[in-house]
Formats: sequence, C-alpha cells, structure tokens
Amino acid sequence: MKPWIVLASSILITAAAAVLLPFLQALDSGTAAVRETQAAISPQQRVLLTDDNLVDTLKELPLTTPIASVSWEHSVLTLDVRLSKEETAPLEIYQNMAELVAFSFYGTTNVRQLLFRVVTQDEWSGERHLLLASDIRRNEWTNEALEQLRSREGAELPEQLKSCFRITVTPMWQKRFDGVYTD
Repeated sequence: MKPWIVLASSILITAAAAVLLPFLQALDSGTAAVRETQAAISPQQRVLLTDDNLVDTLKELPLTTPIASVSWEHSVLTLDVRLSKEETAPLEIYQNMAELVAFSFYGTTNVRQLLFRVVTQDEWSGERHLLLASDIRRNEWTNEALEQLRSREGAELPEQLKSCFRITVTPMWQKRFDGVYTD
C-alpha cells in the first residue's frame, strides 16, 4: 500500500471522529436527561461549594425542615435536618432529601458525597436522636431514583430507593412514624 493512501486515510478517519464524537454524545439519552434535569432544577450556574459560601448557598434551598448542622470536608457534605414539629410526615422528609440530592449533584461541581441525617431533639434534655441516615454518592444514584423520591405518594419507600440512597432508619423513626419504612 502506498504511504500517501495510509496518510490520507488516517487524516480522514481522525477528522471524521472529531466531527462525529460530539454528535454521538448528544444522542446519549443519559447525558441529555442529566442536562434537562439540571436545567430544570438549577437554571443558574453551578457553584463550587467552599467553606466561604456554604451557609449562604444552603440558605437559598427551599427546605421545609430546619438545618440543625452542616459540615463540609473533602468533597463530603454532611447535613442534619431537625424535626421540630409533630406534623412532619415522611413524605416531607423525602422531598427535602430529593432537594438536597438535586442541589448537591446538579447545583454544585464538587460535592462527591452527601451524608443526610434526620434528627430530633429532646426538649427537656437537649439530647439529639438520630431517626434516619442516608449516604448518597454522586456516581451511585440515577435521575429515575431522584424523580421517584421526589414524586412519592406513599410513605413506604421501595427497596430500590432504599438501596440507591443507602437509607437506614432507627427504631425511633419506626416508633415516630408508626412502623412506616420497616427493613
């Protein structure tokens, strides 16, 4: 084979790959779904979460349960919400969890893991008690799982959501919500 044919073929293949690869990426439904969800959830620019902007950024979130504590360390956001009223239902907690997942993984560029906990505080002793804990990692959840969590109609979570969001509940959760979400 003549060397100029090999060279011309190589150049043609390289040029075709450079032109076609962006089109192939746009056709990927997963990438398109992420972009659509990201645009719907967070029309503003994604933020780089730091110690300096942590409080101001979290203050903007539409959470219905108050934040009890927050920690930011090595790309891990740890956030506790406090149940203060007896009327708080599991669905409200799931909505807050979905909001925090969307914020952490669509609204920021550097949250790798979200540790979400639901706590309650004894009004007499001031002692805090854990009700629910969740360990959510950027690369281990799906858009479908987020939408299922967001659109829950019943208080019981399917096993797929429990494992996707690594949810653990305590006996205190079960007692407070009358056995809802038993493992």
